[in-house]
Amino acid sequence: MLVVIVALGILAYIQRPIESSREVLSTTQTESVHWLSLHRKSNIEYLYEGVPGRKEQSRLIKTFKVKTGISGQSPTPLPKLLGRNYWLITDKTDSSDNPETAPYFISLDIPVSEEYPYGPIPYDECNGECNWEIPGYFGLHGVNGDMEKLSEQSPGSLGCIRHSNEDITYLFNLLDPKKEEIRYYIEDI
Repeated sequence: MLVVIVALGILAYIQRPIESSREVLSTTQTESVHWLSLHRKSNIEYLYEGVPGRKEQSRLIKTFKVKTGISGQSPTPLPKLLGRNYWLITDKTDSSDNPETAPYFISLDIPVSEEYPYGPIPYDECNGECNWEIPGYFGLHGVNGDMEKLSEQSPGSLGCIRHSNEDITYLFNLLDPKKEEIRYYIEDI
């Protein structure tokens, strides 16, 4: 009888860690979401799936060569200069009628102003004299087939993040800000 009780105790002890590790794994999987990281100076963007902001707990899905805003003039705004760690992707739209952003536009929750300089105010970059030139939104968008807008010779965007049409189409089809919180981190490297 004692042998049966000891055997049952050992069996229960062995199965318990297995069950709890399954629970942890399933919890981790349900928290897995898409998130992006932009290296602003090098114009490289990374798409991850996993725990937002934690590369070691995420899987790199894809890397994109992009073109960001013009440094010192119309930069892609850094969240840290406004007391935040990241922006959120809030919406995605078909912009095939817009020659600057076609075929798609993916919006970021960067504050905008209806008055000059049309971006976040106050914003401590460009010696306080950033010029985003046109009112609207900041986000990720295509180049309407004009690959020169992604070249080294192009000075950059008016604050958005330009992608090839193929890459913005991929992101547009993959990401759904209505179903998951999608964080967009920016590092000035």
